[in-house]
Amino acid sequence: MFVVACNSASSQPALLPTPTPIVVEVVATPIASPTITLPTATPTRTITATPFITPPTTGQAAHVPILMYHHINDLPASASELEQTWTVAPKNFAAQMRWLAQNGFHSITMAQLVAHLRDHQPLPAKPIIISFDDGWAEQFTSAFPILRQHGLIGTFFVYTNPIDRSLYVSWAQLQEMTLAGMDIQAHSLSHPHLRTLPADMAYKEIAESKAVLEKRLGKPVIAFNYPFGEYNSAIIEMVRRAGYQSAVTLAAGYQQRADELFTLHRIRVSYNDSLDDFIKRLPR
Repeated sequence: MFVVACNSASSQPALLPTPTPIVVEVVATPIASPTITLPTATPTRTITATPFITPPTTGQAAHVPILMYHHINDLPASASELEQTWTVAPKNFAAQMRWLAQNGFHSITMAQLVAHLRDHQPLPAKPIIISFDDGWAEQFTSAFPILRQHGLIGTFFVYTNPIDRSLYVSWAQLQEMTLAGMDIQAHSLSHPHLRTLPADMAYKEIAESKAVLEKRLGKPVIAFNYPFGEYNSAIIEMVRRAGYQSAVTLAAGYQQRADELFTLHRIRVSYNDSLDDFIKRLPR
């Protein structure tokens, strides 16, 4: 079995070293963009009235975990450390989603997070984003049914060139997930090292992936996922210029700030994480 995380430089799977997040010290304040109308098909659980949390004041952080998944598969005992790092067993993923649902977490979209941080819109109590990288086929076959079972939204960052190819999701599957209320966002065209590309090619990867997804799925794409977790101030400016309102990194943590909308933190979940390990990484 091939395992690739956010570190696949082409449309074919390959084993590569674990990516290292590139941290930018100064991030420009995002330019205000038009309010996005959220999909009406967002799945909900039948529960009592939901308490809401207010946005953080200027300079303060909001506690909104963004979970990061890649492969949802069972691995053999001989699996490499790389495979274990970027994979979660379906039974463990199911247990994690069940725990979130049973403990009052409310999954939200990237647009809701932006509205909370930038536009001071409230969020449901215990908000969380459940994100997936790359667009692997098992994200549809394994993760999607589990999310629906528990009334949870998943945010899927897909790079578009391998869609409809072996091992990846198809356009029909992405359309089905969109209609079910899933959140589909961009991860470039071909998953390149953006910082090594000429400026025009890097911008094409960023801007055209957004345009392709919006045209095919008929929904706004407002968030970008840096391939390999790599970025710098020039790449961030391209992401902003292309019309995105936020971007996620590989940097660990769950404190999100309005002045860091293009360097949002995430929490990686891996194969050997116990349920207790998973729970300890979340805010109390």
